[in-house]
Amino acid sequence: MSNTLAVKALNQYRQRDVFAYLALRYYVSSSVGRQDRWINEVCTRLTRQDTSGTYQRLKHFKERAVNGEIIHRDIYLPSPSEILAETSLITELCHDKNKIFHPRSFVYSYRLANPTDKGGVFQPYFDGLKERQRSIATECKKSSSYVVFYTDIKKFYPTIRIEDAKSVWEAACSKSGIERHFRALGSTILENHAKVSQNDSTGEGLLTGPLFSHVIANLLMDKIDDEMHRLTAGNYWRYVDDIVLVGEKEQVEEWRNQLANKCQNLGLNLHSGDKDFFVDGEEWLKGEFDFNNSISTDWISLIANIKRFLLARPSKMDGLINTFQANHIRIPVLDYSTAIKDRSYLRKAQDWLRRYHWAKNNVREISVESLLDQALACRDNYLNQLKAIAEVYSQNAVYGRKRNLPKIRFFAGRLAYLLSHEQLSALNDTLREVDGLELLVETTTAIATNDFSTVVRMGANATHAAAQLKVAEGKNLMVHIDPNLPYDEAVAQSLAVLAINELKHDYRKAGEDDLLVLATGKGLKQCFRSDNKFVSEFACLCGVDDIRHQELLNSCFDRDETLAMDLLVQIHNSSGV
Repeated sequence: MSNTLAVKALNQYRQRDVFAYLALRYYVSSSVGRQDRWINEVCTRLTRQDTSGTYQRLKHFKERAVNGEIIHRDIYLPSPSEILAETSLITELCHDKNKIFHPRSFVYSYRLANPTDKGGVFQPYFDGLKERQRSIATECKKSSSYVVFYTDIKKFYPTIRIEDAKSVWEAACSKSGIERHFRALGSTILENHAKVSQNDSTGEGLLTGPLFSHVIANLLMDKIDDEMHRLTAGNYWRYVDDIVLVGEKEQVEEWRNQLANKCQNLGLNLHSGDKDFFVDGEEWLKGEFDFNNSISTDWISLIANIKRFLLARPSKMDGLINTFQANHIRIPVLDYSTAIKDRSYLRKAQDWLRRYHWAKNNVREISVESLLDQALACRDNYLNQLKAIAEVYSQNAVYGRKRNLPKIRFFAGRLAYLLSHEQLSALNDTLREVDGLELLVETTTAIATNDFSTVVRMGANATHAAAQLKVAEGKNLMVHIDPNLPYDEAVAQSLAVLAINELKHDYRKAGEDDLLVLATGKGLKQCFRSDNKFVSEFACLCGVDDIRHQELLNSCFDRDETLAMDLLVQIHNSSGV
């Protein structure tokens, strides 16, 4: 039986939050719960019937205010059964017959993936960024007097009114002829969003976190996208809430005003200040190939070879872990042995080797020693390139910093997996001067100093990024948390993250938070009847005597499951929706 939907859901939510991923892993541990038929028929029916309107709210780090205060983004997690149901729904929308649900060709975010693609329900975000860059470059070359204008929408998802969300969903369903039970499923999810938003007084109705919200946001913007595309004769590009216009400056200023008016009609507002700026077209073209260079080649090759090695030689896993730890390498090494035993994997592997007979020798050449050499070469290369960019960063104008910030994030994020504590500390001294790297800097500082006081205040996403790196070091250390730190919702959730990762700490103010109970398994029965569906489902899936959090986090459900680098995922998530 096919498990495509289960793997899609795992890959999408592993990039969002560890609690959602872990709950899903327990759900799909069942030979029945992982099957497409069960998900399409049972999970969707259960979600349609559930009108309780309960989601798990998490505090994820977003940014720091000018006064240093930590600003969180509210992330809402559906129950495991609803996650699988929305995966079924969005996969149905992916089919060509439902093109009306697909974003426009000049919208580059959350494009629906091929229904059979196990990577997720959306195409990789970086593919969209590269395509947008190429399209903007083509327009910039048409006139030396053109300018490129950047703006974005403030608090995009939380300001989407639920009545607008329902309206665009119903309209699209009517035009598409989608089956009634899928239409009802989407409507039920939106009703539940509205209830939670009203109860928590967060936003206008659409929740941030569930996958379905991305579909609704694109549908809501369809009319504006079409109108702006016509108005600008095609010189309009959108990526989530980030919008680019190209043309003569006076013309672009008028377009910006019209865009602002159209957004205001939907209760949306554009940013001003640093996030609203012009760049001369010729200046912009200096960065034309920023997304097409080969800076990621070394890293992609390293991660791919690690996976090939573990799939081919699972018994060598411990040797690879020990070698990496001895050389300050924190790349997670997952156990693929269960996935390999699966009959479908064996069948696919045999077919692959028959088609690509040369591949067997290539895999045979990969060893623990060659992977270590590859990792160290990647470290040296990235460290040199990062230093060169960081030295001139402060001298850049606004657009120059905007261009180079993703490169700094790229190099520094990967170096967090490759540098010693001393090297990380030295690097952080430089990176603290760069705005927009707070999550990265504080996470790596926690690793280098063993002090988690700041990351637990930042929230569950920052804490798990740090915890994954610390666990990969293999040292059974107790991390330090300032005993005077106030105990609040973000700290409580972060302590649960540490418990999931089996990291001990010296903080003594922990309460009886549901997530902490789920993480430790102590008193789990009290969660079975929780009014929060995420909590109750998670607890029932765990059972009283079957707490396997670390085992599941350190293993792979399916060979097509993506290796998650939590710090890299959170660096991306903290800078967008």
